[in-house]
Amino acid sequence: MSIYLDYNSTALVRPQVQAIMAEVLAEGGNPNAVHALGRRARSRIETARAQVAALVGADPTAVVFSSGGTEANAQGIASAIAAGCERLIVSATEHPCVAEAAMASGIPVEVLPVDGNGVVDLDWLAGALQRPGRAAVAIHHANNESGVIQPIAEAAALVRAAGGWLHVDAIQSAGKIAVDMRALDADTLTLSGHKLGAAQGSGALVGREGLTLVRICTAPGRSGACARAPRTRRASPGSASRRRSRVASLSKRRIMQAGATRRPSGSRRRAR
Repeated sequence: MSIYLDYNSTALVRPQVQAIMAEVLAEGGNPNAVHALGRRARSRIETARAQVAALVGADPTAVVFSSGGTEANAQGIASAIAAGCERLIVSATEHPCVAEAAMASGIPVEVLPVDGNGVVDLDWLAGALQRPGRAAVAIHHANNESGVIQPIAEAAALVRAAGGWLHVDAIQSAGKIAVDMRALDADTLTLSGHKLGAAQGSGALVGREGLTLVRICTAPGRSGACARAPRTRRASPGSASRRRSRVASLSKRRIMQAGATRRPSGSRRRAR
């Protein structure tokens, strides 16, 4: 008998999820249709939306479903830029999908360093936020490899005072520790179903009440991230691999510098 232990990578689909998925697939129904099956499908979506909102203490109308965490993070970054952010500050230990979305955005990107325990440097952030240009700051709630939990509320206070935008990737923390949108004071927050026992290919972007979340592909009238996208710089051949190398290089440099200048103290906090 095998024992599955890789839940930080992806969780097994829960039996309850398998059952409801089988029921929905057998039933069918377009949630945009006005007939009975369509209305039932729409009801299922809205029930799920309310459940996701309750998980993170948000308004259901602020929950946008996506194909997963990568799309949701890209949509969060795009929404910050559409709202007027002129530069991005991304933590050195951020998930690659956030770092790459930032590098592909076409606006300046700065790397927020971490200390020897992997915690973001709030003093550096405070200084960076004083520089010209409205900033969007992206910080993992809990790191997917080290388990380090970041001081999101403290970072949010700095971002709020500077008139910036805070994007929080809570994919690794949701369902394991408390995640409250209002307590964290985030503008946008992302989730991914496969970390919680749902099927792969499901995720959500949650926005602060009253914010406008842009859509990043074209499909008018559909739920999720699909519709008109903001204008971004077109990538040239090979640019994706160059961006990945640059992000990895910047992150490694920051981490090495942090380790050389700061001696780890105490035990690091971990998501459980």
